[in-house]
Amino acid sequence: MDAMSIVLGALGAIALGAAIYAAVEVVRLARRTERVVAHLEQTLPPLLEKIDVAVDAVNVELLRIDGIVSDVESVSDTVSSATDVIRTPMEALASLGGRIARAVSRARRS
Repeated sequence: MDAMSIVLGALGAIALGAAIYAAVEVVRLARRTERVVAHLEQTLPPLLEKIDVAVDAVNVELLRIDGIVSDVESVSDTVSSATDVIRTPMEALASLGGRIARAVSRARRS
């Protein structure tokens, strides 16, 4: 039994050493995690504020672009309407000119 006690004592000491090592590593991990969280608590809010400002600036630019696009659409509609107004008399004049040319051509033949 004496040898058995020595073996069990040695195994107990090894198990205790492994448990102490694991506990030390868990404490180290917890400390590192605390440092990372503290760093994030310091750097994350200003970063989120910067992102918020950037998103606001993008929204302002998108509103400005929307205004420009609306203005271009309005100008395009106005130009289209003006073209229709000008085209109708021009087509009438062209038609009249064609009729006069045919009438003159007929008159010359007669």
